[in-house]
Formats: sequence, C-alpha cells, structure tokens
Amino acid sequence: MALADIQTVFSGNPLDRADHLRTDPEILGDIARGDDARFVLMAEDQILTDDIGDIFWLTAGQCRFLPVGTRVFLGLNGSAPCYGARLDGTPDDLTGLFGHAKFRDARAIAMKLGHAHPSLGIIAQAKSMLSWHQSHRFCAKCGHESKLVKGGYERKCTACDASHFPRTDPVVIMLAFHGDKALVGRGHHLPPGMYSALAGFMEPGETIEEAVARELWEETGVKATKVKYVTSQPWPWPSSLMIGCMAWVEDDELNIDPVEIESARWITKEEAREGLMRTREDFMLPPPLAIAHNLVLAWLKEG
Repeated sequence: MALADIQTVFSGNPLDRADHLRTDPEILGDIARGDDARFVLMAEDQILTDDIGDIFWLTAGQCRFLPVGTRVFLGLNGSAPCYGARLDGTPDDLTGLFGHAKFRDARAIAMKLGHAHPSLGIIAQAKSMLSWHQSHRFCAKCGHESKLVKGGYERKCTACDASHFPRTDPVVIMLAFHGDKALVGRGHHLPPGMYSALAGFMEPGETIEEAVARELWEETGVKATKVKYVTSQPWPWPSSLMIGCMAWVEDDELNIDPVEIESARWITKEEAREGLMRTREDFMLPPPLAIAHNLVLAWLKEG
C-alpha cells in the first residue's frame, strides 16, 4: 500500500523490518542459516542483480563458501528472513561465481529498472546499513573497535560499553517559485547541460522549513516566504533522506554563491517539459531516479 501520493525511487521497501527479532541471539545465527533465509549481496558499493537488474537473492547454502564479511538482518518477506551481506573482495574478484548475475551500482540498477520498484527500497536499506558498518567500526567515544549487535542495528563498544546506531543524514531539496517560474541550479558536479532542484544538508537545531529558506538564501540570494513539504526519498550515498519541498520567494533577483553552485536560472513550465524530455543538450533535468524529477512533475501537474 502506497503511503504517499508521490512514490520516489528507493522508497516502498516491502519488508517487515521486524524490530522484535533483532534482539533474538539467533537472528544472525541459526535463523540466518535456515533453508528459508535469503541474502542480497554487496561487493564494495555494488549490488548483485539478475539480467533485468532486480536483486539476485541467494540462499544460506549458496552463501556458505563465499567470503562473507558483514551481515545485517533486513526484515521478513512473509515468514522468510532476509539479510544484507557484504563480501570481502571487489566485484572483479567475484566475477563468474554467480552465472549471469552481476554486480551493479545502485544508480545503474534504478536506471535499468526504470521506475519505482520494491527491490530498490531493499537495496537502499541494505546499502546504507552495510556502508555504515564499514565506516563506523570504531567507537566514537574511546576509539576502541566495536562489535555488531541487535541484528546490525547497533554497534557496541567492548571497551567503554558505548552504543552507536545507524545514522541517516537529512537533506532538504526544494523547487522554489516566483510567479509562474521555478528556480533550478547547476552544482559543480553535474554533467554539462544538467540542472536540478537546489539542495543542502540540514543543520542541528533547524526545522525543515528553516533549512529550505537558509539554503535558498545561501546559494541564490532569494528569500523564502512560504515552504511546503511534498515527499521524501531514501538516498543511499551513503545514507541520506531527501526531504522534497516547494518554496515561494519574495523576488526573482539572483545572487549566486559560486562556491556553493555554478549557476542558477528561472524556468517556465514549457522549459521544464523540455528538460525532462531531454530534447536539448544545453538544458536537461534529472531522470526519474532523482526526487528532483518528482518535484518538477508535481509542479507541472498543478496545471
């Protein structure tokens, strides 16, 4: 069941996260070795997928002799426990072990599937969790190596007993309006001709609305007068939550911060349609895998 009017790519995870099972001492033991257990595999930052780009699930028996490093419990698919596992080694090291299945980058998987898909929500969960364990092996309080507990949803320091939990970084991304035009910008990392909605990380002690207003002011010098939440999107690079908003501003005079962004411009709905269709090389908007695409579509559907 869809909980939002707009379903973004990497949302819609169908698994029951089964928090009550995470404290079971066998959730990463006998339960994970059962005949019904299923595993999605990662090597470095890539996911093992089948020919069409969907998750290539493996049984516990098929994983038995693989170089499995970290495992985390993802949840239940019906009654079947599902896990994410990171393999030691690179995708090239593991070539040929899985028949026609291959390791793919999560963006490439989303592009191959072409639309919001339940597997992409699972991939976002697995990738974010496994990446967190890789980068947070050591206690932030005393520096001692910590151990994975609670099915992977906590790390416990064996020296000072401090607990550490997976983090999600909130990012506001907004389409701003003045009259009948919308504001888009070019980050320094974007390919030639590509524009997108403006975005930035939230800061401590800040509401979503305040973060939107601050980012618009810092990057383009426009002052927000109203902010409305639209939709959200998990973004597993490494573990962000994109909070999609619309904002209205006082005037259309831009004062670009060249450190923050390369350029910005106001566009009409006709230009937005052209940007989504990629009919021009000098002006393109993001593909469906990006929440910016959904924000532009929502604007266009307003009439």
